[in-house]
This record gives sequence, C-alpha cells and structure tokens, in this order.
Amino acid sequence: MSGFLDVISKGGPVIIPLAVCSVAAVAILAERLWWLHRTRRQTDRLVEALETEATSTREEILRVCADSRSPLGRVIRAATEGREQPSLSAAERQGAEEARRIEGRLPAVDAIVTLAPLLGLLGTITGMIRSFSVLEISRGDSPFAVTGGIAEALITTAAGLIVAVVAFSGYVWCQHVMEYEVHRVETVAGEVLERMRS
Repeated sequence: MSGFLDVISKGGPVIIPLAVCSVAAVAILAERLWWLHRTRRQTDRLVEALETEATSTREEILRVCADSRSPLGRVIRAATEGREQPSLSAAERQGAEEARRIEGRLPAVDAIVTLAPLLGLLGTITGMIRSFSVLEISRGDSPFAVTGGIAEALITTAAGLIVAVVAFSGYVWCQHVMEYEVHRVETVAGEVLERMRS
C-alpha cells in the first residue's frame, strides 16, 4: 500500500484532479447500476402482475400500475390519466422523461472518459517541463535529476488512461442495461395500451 501511495505522490499536481475524476466515475457508475438493478426488479414484478391479469379490466390494470414504482407503471398511468382512451403521445412524452431519468448522471461519466486522458496528457507535459527545468538548472551535471519529472509524466499518463478505460467500460455496460430497460418499457407499455384500447 505504501508503494502505491509513493507512486501516486510522484504523480505531481495533476494526479489530484485525476483522483477526483476516478472517485466521481466509480460513485456515479455504482449508483446507476444499483438504481437500474432496483428498477428492473420493480418492472419485472409489474410485468408479471400484468401478465397474470391479461384479461383484466382497465381499472385493474391501472390499480396494478398505481401500486408500482416502475417507469413502466408511470408511462401507462400518464397515457390513461383522465382519458377515456389511452393517449400514445402522452405515453411517448412520459417515456422520454423516463429515459432521461434512467440515464441519470451517466453523461458526467462520458465527460470523464474524455477528460481523464487529457489530464494525463497535461501531466505528461508538466512532468517533461519539470525535467527540462531541472536539467537546465543543473547544467547537465546531474542527469539523474530529471527522473522525477519523467516519473511524473509517466504516472499521470498511465493514471489518465486507467481512469478513462475503467469509466468507459462501466459507461458502456450501463448504456447497454439502460437501452434494454427503455426498450422493454416501450414494448410492454405499447402492448398494454393496445389491449386497453381494444
């Protein structure tokens, strides 16, 4: 552990924003994955309830949706609230709102994916500037004095790439789960509303 902290301490000032980016990315991804997991379970329960009451009345469908905290339930309620016949345009508007809610803070992770390598590149530049400054001050008498700046350059470059790779992997996975969930809500809501219209 002390060796890891020693390496980090040699990363220079740019390592601080990189650490902030890594903590933010992990926190956002963990929150989204937990939220998506919980939402999928709620949607699973609602879909199961709607399937078991496939021949039920409009009132029973609305009652089941009212008891659910799933995005699917909110879409169906928005399409039917205060209307004799379900409104597809109202369902689409609510569906777009639910898609934004499902996405949450994921755009911030996308920004971190772009920002982290740039911070790593900035650390490379500051490290090389430091190396050349030390070399100029020592007038070439101590060539090993430049190693601190080179270490800073390499550490920040590696840290920037690691943060970007981890954040991008989590972002892609969350996007995949999110797209599946949005598609399922749209499909099931369309089927239920069509059943209610007939």
